[in-house]
Amino acid sequence: MTELLNQKYRDQLVTWIGKPCHFRLLYKISRDGCSATTFHQKCDSQGATVTVLYNTNNTIYGGYLSQSWKSNSAYINDPNAFLFRLQYNGSSNPLKFPINQPTYAGFGVEGYGPSFGAGSDMITFTGTINSSGKYFSLNGSVNSIGSYYSLNGQNSTSITNNNLQVTDLEVYQVLDGPDPKKTKFKMAESSLLDKPWRKFPEFNAETGNKLKEELVDYGPDSETGVTAANILLIGQIGAGKSSFFNSVNSIFRGKITSKARSGSFEHSLTTVYRKYNIKDHNSGQTLKIRLCDTRGLEEEFTIDPQEISHILDGNIPDRYQFNPSAPFTTETFGFIRNPHLGDRIHCVAFVVDGSTIDVIPEKILKQMKAMQSRMNQRNIPQVVYLTKLDKVCPMVEEDAGHMFHSSAVREAVDKIADVMGLPRGFVLPIKNYESETILDQNIDILILKALKQTSDFTDDYMEEQVEKMVAENGQGRKEKE
Repeated sequence: MTELLNQKYRDQLVTWIGKPCHFRLLYKISRDGCSATTFHQKCDSQGATVTVLYNTNNTIYGGYLSQSWKSNSAYINDPNAFLFRLQYNGSSNPLKFPINQPTYAGFGVEGYGPSFGAGSDMITFTGTINSSGKYFSLNGSVNSIGSYYSLNGQNSTSITNNNLQVTDLEVYQVLDGPDPKKTKFKMAESSLLDKPWRKFPEFNAETGNKLKEELVDYGPDSETGVTAANILLIGQIGAGKSSFFNSVNSIFRGKITSKARSGSFEHSLTTVYRKYNIKDHNSGQTLKIRLCDTRGLEEEFTIDPQEISHILDGNIPDRYQFNPSAPFTTETFGFIRNPHLGDRIHCVAFVVDGSTIDVIPEKILKQMKAMQSRMNQRNIPQVVYLTKLDKVCPMVEEDAGHMFHSSAVREAVDKIADVMGLPRGFVLPIKNYESETILDQNIDILILKALKQTSDFTDDYMEEQVEKMVAENGQGRKEKE
């Protein structure tokens, strides 16, 4: 009988689990019958498992335990456990809900099917349930979901439709390492090409030093009257937007730093609009490049389109505190009414998690496309900083210098270029500093090269704006004459 969990959702679960793994089907109620006894016979003492429910609303949700199911009427302690939603009302919509009280991650009881929390967050069923012919009307409960797991603004309805009428329920064993059935694919995915798929400078100290010097010496053309180029970072929460600034700052400070709040959370850590300056520790100079950080994109909190326009046009001041219930308007205190070219955004960098391209929620894509429309109206250039590619290719995890020899990275670049409608040369693969405690030359070079290329695009934009202003002033003089 067919396994219902498709490949993109398996990949999403692997990303959340946080290590290379694959899945083996242990239990399926449409095949094995919906019986607590059968569930425990097939799933107890099998190690880590993923339980997946498919309800009649075409929503897919469930839970992960890294510990074995048991039948000893005891709680299962598991700090790695999480609940999840993969699909909502037929649309791909992945969200992860981590455990907040590990002692009560699961409940192993002989007469119960898979149960998460202290028997309250998600009880799938008890006893035996017969099929109606089209679905199983499970007798468990999801009403108290969120008791021992952090839902971060979600609830039973937005995760499960509050619906336990399921067409199927599957339990998969989580096995370490890549799927043997996909060995050939995985080898191709992780293979290193003989020739780089993109021309790139050598990964050595000379390249790193040259890029740093070029960025320290960079400055907008004096004709523009602009003192520093403004690069706006936009991305889904957790993609590495604030981490990119921290990584750049670390390189020029000569040590790992964390000035901007960053991490993997369900809601944006960035609540204040910031124009970050970068200071080179060796020369003492402040770079003439500012990285502008705004709120991370979320499914449930759509950024007001006009607010984005105000950011692009330079109307929003540095350190403005965002208020989701009251978007920034022309009447908001601090509104810059007559912004100069130096106040505007000169290039936008979309920061995208390269390991989750296939499961970017539709609501996030819609927001990014709406933003691109406003950027295109203003002729603002756009690039993509493609992050977390060490999760896509083990070779890159081992050495970031393998980036442009990795076939998997090349495939990720091609995918996001198609999604964003940008030339492939505008997609810049990087690796942020996340788990590292010391600087790495190859990571530095990737980041510095991306920043240098972005600064070149800001120059193109500013030059075009100056030409436009000159033309408009000339037309104005003619009209006066």
